[in-house]
Formats: sequence, C-alpha cells, structure tokens
Amino acid sequence: MSEALLDEGIDNYAASERFTAAEKVALRYSELMSVNPDVVDAAFFDELRKHYSDNEIVELGAFIGFNLGYHTFFGTLKFYPLFSPDGRLVSQAESEKLYGTAPASLKKPEAAE
Repeated sequence: MSEALLDEGIDNYAASERFTAAEKVALRYSELMSVNPDVVDAAFFDELRKHYSDNEIVELGAFIGFNLGYHTFFGTLKFYPLFSPDGRLVSQAESEKLYGTAPASLKKPEAAE
C-alpha cells in the first residue's frame, strides 16, 4: 500500500486500472454509505454478490459503518489527524495548522449519485 495508491483509491478508483472489479465495488460501497446510503439497494447488493459472499458483505458493511462512525465522532470533537502528511507525529495544534479549519476526513462529503 502506498500513498499514491491511497490517493488514487480516493480520487479515481472507478476509472483506475490499479483496482480489481471487486475492489472497485467495495470502494463504491464505502463511498455510497458515506454520502448517499439510500441508493444502497437490492440491485447494489446483487452487484456486491458478484464478488463477495453475504457474510463478506455484512463484514464489509460493518467495517464501513464503524469507520464512518469514528469520523463522525472525531468530527464532533474537532479531532485532527495525529500525523502530518510526511508521517511525523504532531500535536492537535500543529495538525490544525497543517490541515486548516477541518481536515478532509472531517469535511462534509459531496453527495454521490
């Protein structure tokens, strides 16, 4: 796993050739759960089932929900990342200077369609 791959997973996973079809649908699941959960319907679960068992889909959904909950909780605390972009451990005050009024993980996402 590299920073470049993480960035591509955030910014361009759907068009990327670096992710498998299974990884792309899992990333889409995560995106939809965070910005538009109402579109996660029976048809979407059918798409997930092409790559994952029902148990794996539940595990994936629970993991996504757990992480979304953490981000929501940290947002209420105005908690900033503990690490700078170059990997240094930093204080909350320094992190706020680095990331601005709110780090990207705490900003409201735009709705996906």
